[in-house]
Amino acid sequence: MLKIFRQNPPEHLSDEQLLERYVSGGEARYLGILYERYMPMVYGVCLKILREPGKAEDATMAIYEELVRKLREHQIESFRGWLYVLARNHCLMEWRKNQRRPTDLHAPEDMVRYDAVVPGFEVELPDAGPAPLEKCLGELPEQQRKSVVLFYYEEKSYKEISDLITEDVGKVRSYIQNGRRNLRICLEKQGMEEW
Repeated sequence: MLKIFRQNPPEHLSDEQLLERYVSGGEARYLGILYERYMPMVYGVCLKILREPGKAEDATMAIYEELVRKLREHQIESFRGWLYVLARNHCLMEWRKNQRRPTDLHAPEDMVRYDAVVPGFEVELPDAGPAPLEKCLGELPEQQRKSVVLFYYEEKSYKEISDLITEDVGKVRSYIQNGRRNLRICLEKQGMEEW
């Protein structure tokens, strides 16, 4: 009886306990139990963004695979919140991939196309001065710029950014939201409407 109990971890373990057991021992069953708790949330996020049940199911499984890799790289305080952000970012990237149009190799020189979504930004421009996105990033107040770059380019969590720039998490969240809004306004002024 005792042997069976050891092989099947009790369902009452907290998220933190399951996460710690997975990270320290590498046993996938702990991560499986933990992920199973939040699969409905992950699927819901994916369905809301991707709007197709089949794609949402595929994304839910792909997020689990991504989770296996990323959990060992990050210090996580709130698994649920961290997983939500990971799922949202993954699905936004998938959605944007499906929205991209092929680049016209013979596009006029003044035509600009950009893609600015989690986790990084891609810019396709003729070689004439700084890209609008980089220009607008440069115009942001320092804390907003740092927060936006750390969040979108380097995929840092709010907590990680908060530690790096010595601000509380609420301030970081505000910097990122205001930074995005200011980038959108700046890009719209430059004629970029696909923000």
